[in-house]
Amino acid sequence: MGFKGTKAEKKVHYDKKMCELLEQYERVLICAADNVGSKQMQGIRKGLRPDSVVLMGKNTMMKRTIRIYCEKTGDTQWLNLIPLLVVSLFPPFSLSFLPISACICMLNSS
Repeated sequence: MGFKGTKAEKKVHYDKKMCELLEQYERVLICAADNVGSKQMQGIRKGLRPDSVVLMGKNTMMKRTIRIYCEKTGDTQWLNLIPLLVVSLFPPFSLSFLPISACICMLNSS
């Protein structure tokens, strides 16, 4: 289950988790998540394991975390994601070849 705590604690926990993913993974695939049911999402997550991790969150939280991470580390490559975080998205962080991850997401969306 998700992290239980106050709003502030949840934000700190999310920041920590996303920063760990930004450090660990070097690739990210942006996927639209409009009209995606929980069963489809479960299938996508299952298909992406063990090479990838899906982290859902609010766009403003993701943008904030990316900005703070880039300021702290000086790793500005992730700033290119910020303009893409506009609609309902989920970014699977991946160690595998990205087209494989994209195929898994597309197969589970039909």
